[in-house]
Amino acid sequence: MSKYDFKIPQDGHIYINAIFDRCENLIHNGIWNGIHVTKLRRWLSNFNTDEERYFAACVLDNLIYRSEDQTIAMMKQLLQRTLPDLNRIDPMHLGPESNFEQILKIRTFPIDPKIRLVTVLRRTDPHSKSSPAIARFMKRKLFVDENFIIKPWEIKEKMKEGIKVFLFIDDFLGTGDQFEKFFIAEMSDALLEDAYFAYVPLTAHFKGIERLQNTYPNLRVTAVEVLDNTHSLFHPESLCFQDGTNNPKSAKKFYYSLLNTKNIYIDGPERRGFGSFELTYAFSHAVPDNCLPILWWAYEKNWYPLFDR
Repeated sequence: MSKYDFKIPQDGHIYINAIFDRCENLIHNGIWNGIHVTKLRRWLSNFNTDEERYFAACVLDNLIYRSEDQTIAMMKQLLQRTLPDLNRIDPMHLGPESNFEQILKIRTFPIDPKIRLVTVLRRTDPHSKSSPAIARFMKRKLFVDENFIIKPWEIKEKMKEGIKVFLFIDDFLGTGDQFEKFFIAEMSDALLEDAYFAYVPLTAHFKGIERLQNTYPNLRVTAVEVLDNTHSLFHPESLCFQDGTNNPKSAKKFYYSLLNTKNIYIDGPERRGFGSFELTYAFSHAVPDNCLPILWWAYEKNWYPLFDR
C-alpha cells in the first residue's frame, strides 16, 4: 500500500481548517495554557501536502492535553475521590471517610496522619523527572505538607517510626517498565508485605496497570484517568481515521511513510511511541514517551516539535 492510499475524505479540507482553528481558540482562551500559538503553527508547518495536513488534523483532534490547571484539578480528584475510593475498597486503616486533602495539608498543630507520599525516583535520576514535579505541584498548589512527601530510600526509616501507608505519586503510568526499574533499584518485594503500598499516578494505561498488578500482587495500583485501546490511534478500536475513506491500518502505513519523508528515523515499534502505545497525550510539564514521536521529536533540524520533552 502506498502512502497515497491514505486520502482526504469528502469535506476533509473543511475538517482541517476547523480543527486548526479550534486548536488556536483553545490556546487563545487559555484552555491549552502552556502551548504558544506560534509553537502550534511551527509544528503544523511540518506538514506540506493535503494528506499530511489531514493526518495532522486527525492527530490534533485526538490530542488530550492537560494544562497546569487541569493537572492540579486531577491531583485534587486524586485526593478527593480516587484515594477515598481505594480506601473504601481496600482500607488503609484510616477510617472509611478519610479526607486525604485535609489530612495531608500543612497544619499548625502536630497531627501525623501516618501516610507518606513517595516520589517515584531513583537515586541516580535527575530531579527534573515527572514524579518530583507532581510533588512540587502538591506542595505549592494543594498545600500538602512537605514533611509528608518523602524519597523512596526513606521508607524503611519511616516504617520504624510507625508509618504504615505509602503512596507512590506520579503523573503517568505507561507500560510499567519505568516503575519496575525504579522498584528494582530502590525497593523490595518484602517491603510490600510489611505496610500498605499503592501506586497512584494521575493517568495510567490499562496495560501498565495489569502488568504491575501481575508483577507485584501486594501493590495496589489505581489512577484518576485510565487509557485503553481507543486511545491508541492506529488500534482497530480507535475512532481516529474512521472517516469512511481511511482506517487506522491505512493511517499507520501513511504515518510510517511520513516519518521517512521527514527524515525521522526510529527503529522498530518505537516509531509509534514506547510500547507501541500510539498515544496523543501530554501534560504541560511533560510528554510521555508512549506518545507518537512526531509530537515531541527534536532530533531533526527541519522538524519542529509541538511539545518539549
